[in-house]
Amino acid sequence: MQIILASHSQMANGVKKTVELIMGQQPNLHAIAAYDDEQESLEKLVTAQIEKKPHDKFIFLTDTIGGSVNTTIAQIIYDKKNMFLITGMNLPLVLTILTTKLDNYSFEQIANKLEDFCEEARKELKVVHITAQKAEDF
Repeated sequence: MQIILASHSQMANGVKKTVELIMGQQPNLHAIAAYDDEQESLEKLVTAQIEKKPHDKFIFLTDTIGGSVNTTIAQIIYDKKNMFLITGMNLPLVLTILTTKLDNYSFEQIANKLEDFCEEARKELKVVHITAQKAEDF
């Protein structure tokens, strides 16, 4: 299973570095920083990742729905088997995916697991109210 983090500029690289600080080197985790400096097009960068392991399953995580990174990847993987796209990446979601063995699951089972993971990742979004005396979150 290949995990590809893709974002506008450096977000994907930052998430990857943070994951590897926590978990160590992750050979199946890759980052694409789109539109950053003078590099190849996003299409070429994504296609190159797929061509490295054409028979693997891929999970793409992007920064925001409706953004050019997300829509470009959606167009590239539209008719490909064993490729999944999640938008709104966050660190807990990436860590959960990396610590769960999904390789032997069917397409439908992976899709269901990813839905569950996204639901859990949503729970990480909280407003934390801090007072001088105590910290409280809800």
